[in-house]
Amino acid sequence: MAFLCVYRVYQSNQSMFKRVLPTALLAIILFSCHQKAEPDIRYVIAPVVVDSIPQLQIKMTFPANPEGTTVLSFPNEAWGQEKLFGTLGKMQLLNVEGAVEKDAENGQIVLIHPKGVKKLEFEYVLKQDFDDGLSTIRIYRPIINSTYFHAFSHNMFMVPEQAAGHQNIILDWSSFPKDYTVHNSFGSQERVQELKDMDMDLFGNAIFVGGDFRVLSGDIQGNRISLATRGEWVPFQDEDVFQVLERTLTCQRNFWNDHSQEYFTVTMQPFPQENGSSFQGTGLTNSFATSVSNNDLTDIGQMVYLFNHELMHNWIGHTITNGNEEEQYWFSEGFTEYYTFKNIAANHINGLDGRFFIDEMNRTIRDLYASSVGDVPNSEINYDHFWNNYEYSKLPYWRGTIFAFYLDQKIKQISKGQQSLDDVMHHIYRDATTKDQKLTHDYFVDLMESYWNGGFGTFFQKHIEEGQKLDLEDLFIELDLAYSTESDIYELGFEFTEDRKGIKSVIEGSKAWEAGIREGDAVFSRSIWQGNIEKEVELGVKRNGEQLHFSFYPVKKAKVPQMEVTVGNMEKLGF
Repeated sequence: MAFLCVYRVYQSNQSMFKRVLPTALLAIILFSCHQKAEPDIRYVIAPVVVDSIPQLQIKMTFPANPEGTTVLSFPNEAWGQEKLFGTLGKMQLLNVEGAVEKDAENGQIVLIHPKGVKKLEFEYVLKQDFDDGLSTIRIYRPIINSTYFHAFSHNMFMVPEQAAGHQNIILDWSSFPKDYTVHNSFGSQERVQELKDMDMDLFGNAIFVGGDFRVLSGDIQGNRISLATRGEWVPFQDEDVFQVLERTLTCQRNFWNDHSQEYFTVTMQPFPQENGSSFQGTGLTNSFATSVSNNDLTDIGQMVYLFNHELMHNWIGHTITNGNEEEQYWFSEGFTEYYTFKNIAANHINGLDGRFFIDEMNRTIRDLYASSVGDVPNSEINYDHFWNNYEYSKLPYWRGTIFAFYLDQKIKQISKGQQSLDDVMHHIYRDATTKDQKLTHDYFVDLMESYWNGGFGTFFQKHIEEGQKLDLEDLFIELDLAYSTESDIYELGFEFTEDRKGIKSVIEGSKAWEAGIREGDAVFSRSIWQGNIEKEVELGVKRNGEQLHFSFYPVKKAKVPQMEVTVGNMEKLGF
């Protein structure tokens, strides 16, 4: 906030004493106008070594509760991680006598101090609490070593419970060496960061890295973007990844006509993995934090998908929010997936085109038809199912993507090419930004009626709420798309026991059955590319005291329509 100081100078023939008073007052006013607003919370972060172990020391200054008990939030469980209190070292009050108590159950650090104290100075040490190497799970805990650190807001910065709403925050990194990278969701290489009027929810959803991270920077229409990464990458060069990021953000912002974000960064953390490849990302405030397996089975194409899907969530899922989280996953995940494929192909990101779009749509169709839960009603995509079952977790992606594809093509057909699903998405975005409209089923149905030939509510009820598959063959015929009626789809062919250490059942006649896998086999090794029909399943089992090894392609023939990858089809689909 800017403050305007207005003053007038009055001339007078009175005595010197009478002239001094307004002059002194003027000096006070001018001085106060140049003072910066006091921060509500100040964090001073410094590298320390405790018992030969690199750690981070964080000193906080913040208002005290005058009643004598001040509570700091620091979750003991978050993002699938437990016992985060194990990352805390020595804690102490610096400016007053008092006590520090841990409340792990409620995720709180309780400071007991004299009543009437206005400010507290509190210091704590943050440490890495594992030494068995990085993994897809460990990256969500604080990583602190002699080379770098990597942490998220919630497991790095304690926050006073009374600090709700908006606060002025200072982050002081000046104790770090000059050649030590300091980079986060709020800026890069800034030794003192002033976060004025910071929304505390946004502050609590950020990434902080430092050390040997390399930072590549650029801009899109005057807005800063950057990529922070570290380590020696096996599958690609930093510059290649940055080009994908820059191209992806440019195309997505152009699509939404939204270039309002002044700063955005992606962090990329490598971790070792011997078999297969994996990658994951987390959308955060002004940022996107990724972790990627660093081996020759990872490739730039996976980064193209990852960036395009996750960054599309800046609009679908973030600006356009679900009225009921899991109930609208068909939209927030499914439509994001569809526009990921469409954005990549339409803009030739990494050289991909309509062939990529058709291949990905065909794969999605196969996945839905192969799923054992492909026909369940939308109400079954609840919290427990989504987070604890692979097929349920993927169902809204598959169902929503195919539904979006169908709507896109039908709207083009109905409007004779004058409109598409893009117009619907822009309409939803306008309502979200101007009316704070959330995505609900009733809202979506009402909106779609203006793009449909009547009866959209019944259509939506049947294919989203009840979960019935769409008649894609009829659509392909209407659009005059070349297609095949039969396809190879994924079938694992057996079911694991609940602890995944044995074979519970095998489908007779499946590839697993033909390979020799039988009910009751004890599993001691496995390599399974879930949903991938081009990768062999490899199993090591024990049977009657003998070790056996099996491999097979998890595939079966099924009546599943597939678009042909032809120039004609690409042109008809708009590529």
